[in-house]
Amino acid sequence: MKKISLKAISGVALAVIFVLTAAPILASAQEAKDKQIEQRQEESFEISASAKKEERIEGVWDSRVTIRNCQTGNPLTTFRAMDTFIRGGSLVDTNASPPTTRGPGFGRWQYVSGGQYTATFRFFLYNADGTFAGVRRVTQTIDLEGDDLNSMVTVEVFDTNDTLISTACATSTARRVE
Repeated sequence: MKKISLKAISGVALAVIFVLTAAPILASAQEAKDKQIEQRQEESFEISASAKKEERIEGVWDSRVTIRNCQTGNPLTTFRAMDTFIRGGSLVDTNASPPTTRGPGFGRWQYVSGGQYTATFRFFLYNADGTFAGVRRVTQTIDLEGDDLNSMVTVEVFDTNDTLISTACATSTARRVE
């Protein structure tokens, strides 16, 4: 009987020693893991909360473009457009004009500072019979506040030989598409 109780006591003592030794190690490992997770969450929050300023424009924007008299600023006509600002600085544009009169717009955007950006894109123009008529280049100076975008726009129209034949002015207001 003494052998059994010594064996039992020894086994229990070893188990207690093991638990007492392993518990702090396991707790320490868990604390380290918890700190890593917490640190990743904080970093993720910081990145998303202050999203890189140059990336805030990324996404799809539904615009109202108003062509204006360059001298007086008076509105001449308004139409809708959609712009997609792609990570890395690419831009794709289209508008409500009949697809037989213009192609999609392709270009680049660039972060300037604060909520300011610039963007330039081009698209092909077509005559009523479908023949190539030239190129339109659109340059924007953009102010971004949250999900609202306002821009001053300069439009240049080039003929089939890339000769500048006209210019126009416009403003644009846009809302991020959700």
